[in-house]
Amino acid sequence: MFLSIIVLKEEEAWQLIRPVCRELDELVNLGKVKFLSGFRNESEGSYKIYLQCSKIHISSRGIFDKIGDIEYQNNKLRIGFSSNKIPLNLVIDMT
Repeated sequence: MFLSIIVLKEEEAWQLIRPVCRELDELVNLGKVKFLSGFRNESEGSYKIYLQCSKIHISSRGIFDKIGDIEYQNNKLRIGFSSNKIPLNLVIDMT
């Protein structure tokens, strides 16, 4: 099986996160959230986005948004969710 990974641009990452983080633009402007990197796994149709932040609020408000699982390990928080039916893992550096 061929694994195809595509690097995301910052704006693409914000488009994916915005539906579940309504105050994203405000948090970015205040310097509370910083984009580190993002990737799309084409074969799975899933995304992984890495952020550094001191504050973030994720909420599944829409019918196509849902929070799956949350894991904390080694000062990193991973939130698995779907945003507009797109599977996404958000990895947050808590240091």
